[in-house]
Amino acid sequence: MAQDVGESTGVDSEFEKLRQRVRTDLRDPLEEQWTEVLEQWPEASPSERQAVRQYVTELRDRVLNSLLAADTADELKRGLALGYAEMKCHWTMLNTRIQHQTAQNGRPDEPLIYRATCVSLIVQTLEPLLSREHVQNLASFLAEPLS
Repeated sequence: MAQDVGESTGVDSEFEKLRQRVRTDLRDPLEEQWTEVLEQWPEASPSERQAVRQYVTELRDRVLNSLLAADTADELKRGLALGYAEMKCHWTMLNTRIQHQTAQNGRPDEPLIYRATCVSLIVQTLEPLLSREHVQNLASFLAEPLS
């Protein structure tokens, strides 16, 4: 029975470490990166920057809150994979819109570019929290043609 307690403590410790890493990585460092990106948008008004910031904050918070609600390491790992897939798909859709607008108008809307960039930073933050195999499998799945 002592082994069960030890194994449980090890699993709990792994879970808490991963949970803390999620909590830390998806907050301050990510927000600092968003600030840097949005500061590189000189022609934007403060309200335009704030709108992009609110947009990506709401996306991040939705993923973060679901991850922090996980009760086990398995739930958290599954949530990470799902959050990563969701954000990667969202980023892909934004990039598709950018390409479409560029083809039609010669240039995409500036806010769209900055939304896509900030969403890509969420993807980049989630990626190291997953195994290389999971990232590769998800990337392969998302890259498959729909024929």
